[in-house]
Amino acid sequence: MHHLSSSTIRLLSSSQVITSVVSVVKELMENALDASATNIDIKLENFGFDKIEVRDNGNGISQSDAAVMCVKHYTSKIKSHDDLEKLETYGFRGEALASICSVAEVHITTKTAADDISTQYILDNSGHVLSQKPTHLGQGK
Repeated sequence: MHHLSSSTIRLLSSSQVITSVVSVVKELMENALDASATNIDIKLENFGFDKIEVRDNGNGISQSDAAVMCVKHYTSKIKSHDDLEKLETYGFRGEALASICSVAEVHITTKTAADDISTQYILDNSGHVLSQKPTHLGQGK
C-alpha cells in the first residue's frame, strides 16, 4: 500500500463515499471482488443499522499493509492519476474504508495465503489500528 500524492488526491477525491447502509455494502463487496473473491457472504443486523458483516475468500490484506489499510488516501490499486487509464478495479481512491471508519466501529479480520493464522484488527474513527489479535477465520477478509 502507498499514500497517494496530493495532486492525485485532489483529482480523485470525493466529497461523499458512505451515505447509507447500501453504500457500505457496495464498497465492501467491491473490495472483495477486487481481492479476487469467488464467495461473498453478507449478514445484516437490523437492516444493517446495528451490524454489517461481509465475509469473502479474497486475497486478504498483508500484515505489512494492515497499519494503513483504512487510512484515508492509502491504496494498493493505483499510484497516480495516470493509472486510471489502465484501471481494472472497482475501488481505487483510498477513501471507502476510511469513510466507513469515520461513521462506524470497524473490525477487519484477514488472512493471506502466506499467513499461518488470521488476524482481527480493530480500527479507530481515523482508520488507525487500535488493536490486533489472532483469530480462527480462513483466508480473505
